[in-house]
Amino acid sequence: MTHQGPLSLEDYTWTVKLCRELGQQQAFILVTDVTELTASDPEGQRYASEHMEPEWFVAIIYVGARLIHKAGAKGIRFVQQLLGRKPTPLYFAANEAEARRIISQLRST
Repeated sequence: MTHQGPLSLEDYTWTVKLCRELGQQQAFILVTDVTELTASDPEGQRYASEHMEPEWFVAIIYVGARLIHKAGAKGIRFVQQLLGRKPTPLYFAANEAEARRIISQLRST
């Protein structure tokens, strides 16, 4: 999944819906490229933290995340913990090649 420009509440609700559809069939590794993400709607982040289920994911890999993206991702994970949910493993990759190495490691375990 690649994000460009700002992420709106509608973008978050669409992403949660897609992840729900896939994750209810089988847990998966979500790779999201945030290199060109410019802004993120706080209500959208709240929505994602309250509606994404950790069971849907083997892990989430953020490609090209800057400090603000890492803080947002970790914030969503923290809310999951506060809600009593098992947090989703998070990984941060500088580029696609590094993300592929992480996926390979996850698949081998």
